[in-house]
Amino acid sequence: AAEPGLAATGFMLTLDTRSDRADLVAVVRLLLTWGVLTRVAGDEDAYLSAGADVLYDVRRPVLGALLTGSRGPSTITARAFEARLAELTAEPVAETDELRNQALRRTLTRRLLDEPVVYYDELTEDERAYLVAQRHNITGRISEATGLLPELRAEGIAMVDPDDELTDVRMPEQRTDGHVTLLLAEYLAGRARAPRGELLAFVRRAAQAHAGYWRKGVTDPGAETELLDIALEKLTGLRLVDIDIEVTRDGTGTVIRGRPAIARFALAEPTIREPGSSPGRQTRKATAHAASTIF
Repeated sequence: AAEPGLAATGFMLTLDTRSDRADLVAVVRLLLTWGVLTRVAGDEDAYLSAGADVLYDVRRPVLGALLTGSRGPSTITARAFEARLAELTAEPVAETDELRNQALRRTLTRRLLDEPVVYYDELTEDERAYLVAQRHNITGRISEATGLLPELRAEGIAMVDPDDELTDVRMPEQRTDGHVTLLLAEYLAGRARAPRGELLAFVRRAAQAHAGYWRKGVTDPGAETELLDIALEKLTGLRLVDIDIEVTRDGTGTVIRGRPAIARFALAEPTIREPGSSPGRQTRKATAHAASTIF
């Protein structure tokens, strides 16, 4: 109410009048609709007519997911949706080195929390330099606040959820779709790129090999298309692959390229020690495999 810009227009909100209370009730009911508030006691009509109190619970997980910005929507002049959204979320320009470092720290912390993997080659030069220099400090604060564990690699950083509570796309996952995704990740981990047709053939072979364990219908003609699409949706969501359109002399086709983090799902032959042998006398068995954790 004391904001000079509002006072200059003659705007006042004292909640002493019914019209003022009606404005507040409209806001509260919107928050109730969104699930931010839950009514505990009383109702808005009683507040509106007599000023009676109403008690609410605040659902902070919902509140934390709402779109917020440094600018009020009423200050935005753009008309097109994308332009309005850009103005709403635009960060103020930092004028000092300290403010610029703070802005970089906030931006990088958000990305590490929001994205499964943050690759260095996708950052600006300033972001990359700051993250490389401060990665232990930034990831340490995130770990302390959330329990996520950092994987620091040459290509980037992934914050891993050891309790599997903060992700909506899991890898690995059980059942048919999860097994297809894991097999596809293993296949792509050993290749720089693979045409979509090659992956469809791979899924068809896998369906035949695992038909006794997967859901019914996986060996039907065309079933591999759905299985592949589900798997690729998971892998792209986890930043493990990119899907590109490639033009060759034979025409245009879809190509899937593995990102560095997909190497975590590569398989390799383990070194197995024979019973009674010393650690120095080990042989390799082609019948067993172990997962590589290189990324």
